[in-house]
Amino acid sequence: MEPAETLAKLIAPCDISAPEFYLIECAAHGAPWSRTSFNDCTGKYYRTQALYVDQQPVGFTICRLVADEVTLMNIAVHPDYQGKGYGALLLKDVLNYASDKQSRPQYKVFLEVRESNRSAIALYRKYGFQDIGRRPGYYPPIPPASKKETAIVMRR
Repeated sequence: MEPAETLAKLIAPCDISAPEFYLIECAAHGAPWSRTSFNDCTGKYYRTQALYVDQQPVGFTICRLVADEVTLMNIAVHPDYQGKGYGALLLKDVLNYASDKQSRPQYKVFLEVRESNRSAIALYRKYGFQDIGRRPGYYPPIPPASKKETAIVMRR
């Protein structure tokens, strides 16, 4: 199989309110954002990027820039494309956005991740994110679970 870099045709700005991105959101997350919350991520403070393979969207990121901080609010790759390096490509795009022209960090990058999302946590740590806190009961349960889940807050 070819590496993700050669298969990915484009990471580009997108209109996150387009229906295909919410379909990816629902497929990728056991407890997806509401459609309203998802569609509210537009405007000058948000950066939304999509990853296209063969001209089809397969993943996206939603970031928010405030002062000297970038918050990675959402990153998703359709399950059919997970495990192929696409999440890493999207994360590298966010890190490039947060860096200056000499690839030095210009902005701090923050994110929250479910405590049970071991693959995402491993990816974030691989790219230099460190745990800086926890938010007990932050995430809604993923059915059939009934207990809210702790968020790990990370920074790079």
